[in-house]
Amino acid sequence: MLTLWGKLYKNGKTIKADTFSSDKHDMSAAILECIEHFAKEFDIEVPMWHTNHTKQLGLFRKATFRPDDFVDQFPYDKFEIQILDSDGK
Repeated sequence: MLTLWGKLYKNGKTIKADTFSSDKHDMSAAILECIEHFAKEFDIEVPMWHTNHTKQLGLFRKATFRPDDFVDQFPYDKFEIQILDSDGK
């Protein structure tokens, strides 16, 4: 199981935050399921995933998405995900 914490920031303040757990065994599928949950919950589109997000998640257990990571207008400063718990699968 993978549990992520998703947060939206504007002007240096957390605007919205939520946690979500995925039971998917594949790490990529679990991350995508969590991001899709946050996108629906926060009423934002799913951001583009780049290699720098993979590196951030591997090194720091979190990844930050900036307005350039979204196709449409993104009215926030950043969207951040952080791994809270992972069973290592």
